[in-house]
Amino acid sequence: MSQPAVLFVFGAESYHREAAPVIDEFVHRGWSVRVLLGFQSGHIARIIEACQQQGVAVELAPIGVGYEIPAVSGSALTTAPPESSADEIVVTAAKKLRSILRSTGAGRLLRFPGHVARCLHKRRVADAIVARHTPSAVMMGSYHSSGQIDNAIARACRRRSIPMYCIPNSPYLGTLTLRVGRLNHLEQGMASQAIGVRHGIINRLLGWLFPAWTSIIPDGRRVFYWDPLLMLAATLTGLQMNRLWLKPALDFKRVFVHSEYSRDLLLADGYPADRIVVSAPPLLDAVRERIGDPAHESALFSRIRLPLGSPFILFNVEPSAEHDYCNWDRHWQQFHETLAAVVKCGLPVVLSLHPMCQFDTYKFVEEQYGVVISTAFRIHDLYPYCTVSVSFPCSTNLLALTFKKPLVIVDHFGILARDAESKSLNMIPGAYVAKSAQQVTQFVLAFMAGGSALIGEKERISDSSPRSTEIIFSTVAMDLSHA
Repeated sequence: MSQPAVLFVFGAESYHREAAPVIDEFVHRGWSVRVLLGFQSGHIARIIEACQQQGVAVELAPIGVGYEIPAVSGSALTTAPPESSADEIVVTAAKKLRSILRSTGAGRLLRFPGHVARCLHKRRVADAIVARHTPSAVMMGSYHSSGQIDNAIARACRRRSIPMYCIPNSPYLGTLTLRVGRLNHLEQGMASQAIGVRHGIINRLLGWLFPAWTSIIPDGRRVFYWDPLLMLAATLTGLQMNRLWLKPALDFKRVFVHSEYSRDLLLADGYPADRIVVSAPPLLDAVRERIGDPAHESALFSRIRLPLGSPFILFNVEPSAEHDYCNWDRHWQQFHETLAAVVKCGLPVVLSLHPMCQFDTYKFVEEQYGVVISTAFRIHDLYPYCTVSVSFPCSTNLLALTFKKPLVIVDHFGILARDAESKSLNMIPGAYVAKSAQQVTQFVLAFMAGGSALIGEKERISDSSPRSTEIIFSTVAMDLSHA
């Protein structure tokens, strides 16, 4: 009897990165594995090559169906009318018309038929993909979207009663994560102010008709998560989340969360307890297995150019300019001030770059500051060996709990001081929050001198715990055997 088939669907590179060890596990167990990449990025070729080496077929979502590469920030999309050649009356009338369309929101209505058409196209493509593969199960990331390829695949699975399983790429889940995150996006310019319920007649009307589409974020504003007209198109075509302010969707048979912390976030939102499985992040399986392996540890310290077992400070670089929530001038000022403060502490410093940060952009710091940028090993590989970690408010800070490492959080944008909800979501027990470069040095030196220990035991992954990939595979296999 042939083994079941599983389809992995990835809407972003980070979802593949987190689930790659799970693909390995299913292949090792002899299952038929297929991968659908529902996004475009510079990482596509590397992912395809890695899958093909294991005999895993990869399908790319057609252009216009998957997530596209974002437009370059600051690119000129429009130009001012040529006043020298245009008739003054026509120019004045055009300006008045644009003003009316902006003030009433009527111009947005012209895009609505396009929203519907794109949703219908994605729905047809997703139906064809699922029908062609006929998987026994579908594995997805903790997507949160409206009218996208993820929603279309989920609809196709529901219609065929195919069970879906979620492998999140972050420990931050649930409603609180979305509400705090959306406020961050608005403050940092990563989301349009046009998602406010009070932004124009259309938003007010749709907010009144569909109050569940909105939520009050920590600063007291009521907002939609996306453009409500896109949400309307997604709803009419069946490509909508079943609870718009909950991540992940309630469609999943199981959600494999990183820790009890993540489980508690979901339970607080009423997520069914029997669907939540605490598996730990799949990426940490290999990290845990290699701790104490002389060959691995020798290779790691060699690549960061330090003697084996040397203490070092792990510096997690904030991608503020890359994420467009800060201009480059401010980014570099904060970066240099913080890095200088870390170097001042006297230990070797190893930088971990966010996937959006390019090595060539930062390579000058190795000579200027005498630090090392880790290119062969990522932050989760480095964490078990660092002495202290210095970071920004980031989901990887929970690794400090896992590996019991002192942590200094540099809060350049005041997220932890903004409101109680933002602090409760982003604060790590026992961490110090630095509001200046001087405090960074002060807190790191305090930890180096044997300051307060960081955490209790409940978030730490036991060395005897089953592998995350083992938990995920056995859960899926058991579910299918009882179907």
